[in-house]
Amino acid sequence: MGAGTLRSEFDRQTQRYNNKRKGDAMLKFGDRTWMRPALGLNVLSLAVGGALLVPTAGVQAQVLEEVIVTARKRQEAMQDVPVSVTAFTGNQLRDAGIVNLKDLGYQTPGVQIDQSSAAQIWIRGIGQRDDGSRVDAPVGVYVDGLYIPRKDGQLLDLIDVESIQVLRGPQGTLFGKNTTAGALVVTTQMPDTEFSGFVDARVGNYERRDLKASANIPLVDDVLLSKVTVGSVRRDGYQRNIVTGQEAASEDRLSAALQLRWLPADTLTVDALAYYGETAEIQPTTNCRWLERSSFNGEDSLFGNRILPGDRVPVDAYNDNDTPVMPGFSAQSPSFEAACRRSEALQDDYRTTTDQRIEYNLDNLLLGLTVEWEINDSLSLKSITGFGEQEKSGNFGNPDNDVTELPFSTRYRPGGSPSDRDHFSQELQFIGSAFDDRLDYTFGLFAMKENIDDGTDGSVSWSTGSLIFAPVPIMLINSPTAELQTYELENTTYAAFFQGSYELTDQLELTAGLRWTSEQREQSVSQLLLDEAAFRETAFAAIAGTPGIIPLQAAGVGLVTDLDALLAADIFTTINNAFPLDAEGQQIYPLLPAVDHHADETWEEVTPMLSLAYHLPEATLDALGMQSAMVYLGYAEGFKSGTFEPVGIDGQATVQPETVVNYELGFKIDFFGSSMRLNGALFRTDFDDMQLRQVLLDSGGSPRVVLTNASSTRITGGELEWSWLPTDNLLLMATGSYNDYDYLDFEEPQFSSRALFAQQPLPITDRSSEPFAEVPKLTYSLAVQYTWDTSWGTFVPRLDYSYVDEIFMGLDAGAGQNLDQSTFDDYGLLNARLGWRSQSGRLEGAVYATNLTDELYYFGAAAVGDSTGAFQTTTAPPRMYGLEFRYNF
Repeated sequence: MGAGTLRSEFDRQTQRYNNKRKGDAMLKFGDRTWMRPALGLNVLSLAVGGALLVPTAGVQAQVLEEVIVTARKRQEAMQDVPVSVTAFTGNQLRDAGIVNLKDLGYQTPGVQIDQSSAAQIWIRGIGQRDDGSRVDAPVGVYVDGLYIPRKDGQLLDLIDVESIQVLRGPQGTLFGKNTTAGALVVTTQMPDTEFSGFVDARVGNYERRDLKASANIPLVDDVLLSKVTVGSVRRDGYQRNIVTGQEAASEDRLSAALQLRWLPADTLTVDALAYYGETAEIQPTTNCRWLERSSFNGEDSLFGNRILPGDRVPVDAYNDNDTPVMPGFSAQSPSFEAACRRSEALQDDYRTTTDQRIEYNLDNLLLGLTVEWEINDSLSLKSITGFGEQEKSGNFGNPDNDVTELPFSTRYRPGGSPSDRDHFSQELQFIGSAFDDRLDYTFGLFAMKENIDDGTDGSVSWSTGSLIFAPVPIMLINSPTAELQTYELENTTYAAFFQGSYELTDQLELTAGLRWTSEQREQSVSQLLLDEAAFRETAFAAIAGTPGIIPLQAAGVGLVTDLDALLAADIFTTINNAFPLDAEGQQIYPLLPAVDHHADETWEEVTPMLSLAYHLPEATLDALGMQSAMVYLGYAEGFKSGTFEPVGIDGQATVQPETVVNYELGFKIDFFGSSMRLNGALFRTDFDDMQLRQVLLDSGGSPRVVLTNASSTRITGGELEWSWLPTDNLLLMATGSYNDYDYLDFEEPQFSSRALFAQQPLPITDRSSEPFAEVPKLTYSLAVQYTWDTSWGTFVPRLDYSYVDEIFMGLDAGAGQNLDQSTFDDYGLLNARLGWRSQSGRLEGAVYATNLTDELYYFGAAAVGDSTGAFQTTTAPPRMYGLEFRYNF
């Protein structure tokens, strides 16, 4: 190593690491002699803060690589860390064909990541369906220590990655931002002292064409180093919208990164990062699945019970489990049902019928400055300064509520209204040791300020009818949805945290930590809502003189005198045609003057952690035929900030913070001469005020999809990771995760057409027996990889199989009462890859195929039983295949 600071840090950390492992063999590296741990390591980490695996000569064969991780802010062997963590090196990511954070979900137990344009990450069943700016993610994503606050900026697939570490469970006593689910820690390859680099290219079906290049450029020998990385990812969409003509689920991303490393002294390192990316994609779109009798006591949904434009048959809004459909009536809107079933019939061919065009545009800037100062042999200071700026624009996020070609109910961004965000963060870490290195500790301070001008959201729907009998037939002229909401947010975070690990004995280690967090949220929303009086004036003027009805404008109803004549007149087409369309095809309804709402609150929380780890002594290991074994008990609390949620005419409601308590029992074992490894954990996570999306009515009777709190929930589960190197060339791997989800206390009002028509209170429903949404109970993966050395180079064939259990996708109580209509089937995916490296290592290539069997499966969207009566489904990527080429210089 020519870099003084790297050599010094490597010397100090490795010597301390080896002393702690108390090995007795010696390992030569260059002109230095190191203690080789008794486990028989065949790798050491040469990069501060990474998990790089470097083979070393002269060490016994058939030994699994030792992984060095920084889960506790210092270099440690993964098998010694009492944390549930999975680590991947850059080479391992390439061998597995992982080119983006989205691909990690199938390789990591307990992790699920949706295949969309933004990062929708779940760990141990904890995630967030919300893709807006008002909610913090329960999974923290860090790039070189920089916290990325918004999901849209977390898919940095073009940075040259050295390692990725996935930490499961609450994280807070070692990280700047507190999280309830876990953390993804991404470490980039730092600039090298030699001029070097690579060029990567990938081509495949669906016009896949990716290009990435990186170059290390030393500016001043061993003092000032630089690295430039540029890339492009492009692929046509695999979905075809036959209404808009768009090819959805496409990829189109450009990015560039500049890294500088300054080494002014042996004890000082300064790293700078500048990243800029542009995304212009068409997000995956959705199909409609029709739900029947999906609301309270077998009623149909609110939307299904309505008469839509084009309906010529009366709709019975009163049928349920106890009351059959009236003769001559339809159970639900014929127009809506026919449109939904047309969409459903096309999903197997990856075709959709939504009437809204989708655009997802993101400009993403990330700047970082990290300064590391080794104050003395037992204390160092790290400063991490970050700045980010994003502009997200377009009509994004599946804006078609009804998921059909009908302009029935739509969310949209007027003029592609942008969401502008910027954040500034500062973190200080004091990392040290004491008491003859028996105590390792980290003390940190963190502050972040985030400003979000979130732009304008629009919602619009048709006017529809409801036929009731009171006791004479009455046609309700339901007012449409029409509103515009403009948001501004300011988030301020302060935190102080400490964690220390003390070796009570050679085998027993106690770790304790404490965190104080202050989260201030300020949110302003300006609302323009429907002017119902002006709407009625236009609507009732349009149907004046229509046969079969006597309009009563003041009451918003009409007395039905001849039902057949009224239905033949199709008055709801007439009403909706009375309002003009804007440039985006949305109806222009009269709106009331803007009403402004402001909310401001600060939440503070203290969250501790405690763990006890026991390393089996050598005599016990020898008796059991093991090379290393560690068991640990852990307790940790997590905290996620509260926020504010607009609820129609009711203004902003407060969503309370989400807190978790996690109990964990884990083990890590190496045996069979260190050729086999088995790591596992059992855990229980208790929630208080779990934040989740629900469908509620505002005081005006309009359905709202809002973020609220479930009172009490619990997740119990376990995960396993197994790997075996039976020969020098063959590697077998398996992972598994099983989670059991329980709502301990979850009651809410449920929509009921009967109750609404009778103006009675909504029935209260107990949802505690409902499955958690969007997360499977069981997942597992299997992999086999073989390394074949020939005179033509090294060939590395690999097969990966991953299984995902059925997934409940319900959003409301009605979906939870109809699991058979609201659940995705289980599925399994097979990926194949044949890699090749030349003997010189300069050339690399691969042939790959993902979803080799072309399995049809789904992700994302939601089943909504009470309001829309539709299951929105998104088809996941079909079989993809192609070629990869890499030139190293």
